[in-house]
Amino acid sequence: MLDLRIDKAELEALVAKAIGKAVSLAPLKVRCTYPVFKGDGIFVKVGPMDEWSQTVELQRQLKDCPFFARLLVTDPIEYLGYAVFISEWRAAKIVFPEDFTDAQIESFVSGCVELSKSLSTILENRPNLNSKIGDDYETLVDYAARHRLVGRLLRPLLSIPESERTFGDHPVTLVHGDFHAKNFAFDGDRFSTVYDFDKLRFGLACGDLVNALVERFSLLSMSRHNRQRLGEVTKKILARQPWPMEEIRIVVNLLRLQFAARRIRKHPNSIWVVFDILRRDRRILSKHLYKEEIKCKH
Repeated sequence: MLDLRIDKAELEALVAKAIGKAVSLAPLKVRCTYPVFKGDGIFVKVGPMDEWSQTVELQRQLKDCPFFARLLVTDPIEYLGYAVFISEWRAAKIVFPEDFTDAQIESFVSGCVELSKSLSTILENRPNLNSKIGDDYETLVDYAARHRLVGRLLRPLLSIPESERTFGDHPVTLVHGDFHAKNFAFDGDRFSTVYDFDKLRFGLACGDLVNALVERFSLLSMSRHNRQRLGEVTKKILARQPWPMEEIRIVVNLLRLQFAARRIRKHPNSIWVVFDILRRDRRILSKHLYKEEIKCKH
């Protein structure tokens, strides 16, 4: 968390000057790297200046994307060495996947498809993004070699074949990269808004849809009822989504490996980290994927 000594009165004055009217800001009580506020029809964030510049450029390129919450001020506003983002606040609410209605499932899937199309249009203008998957798998292999006994517990991850954990010949595009329920919203049953386009990266087109589901499956605090409900919603989403099942499975495996490798890099010499990985592994979604694929083959 970024520890900024926010003088709200001073921030409100800066925002009021920028948008031409008085404003009252209320801090949003969410876990966020940077301070965020909600005002009358606006969303305000204090963050890095270079991220603000990227967002301005992204807005220019995504001018036809219906989900992009647009910046209302495209001239830089500096506060304590950081930039002030002022964007529109749309009347929408957070809905977690396990709570999706059938109508929201339909809108969510079609929204993910439209978002992918919008991001693909700016692919040629993002030459500096890294298209490599990275060395997440190698991190697990190295850990298992150094901690042979407990490393055997990583066998489910280490046994993932290369064809199911690499992009291979599958077409790569841009993805949102941080697509979860707190970064998108619904207006009634309509998938309406996507926030925080600051983690764009190369991936498979289905990546954002999968990430939204996997993010929920990884939660330790979900009740048995919610896990069951999420499984039901996941099967409905998988039945409606248009991408090849093999690509869905690749994304799931990559997200599993990415999480495990991130934990190991943070605690490279700890044995308990393997148990943490296994408790939070995203295998539930994989089970649904394999079941759906078996159904298709028969």
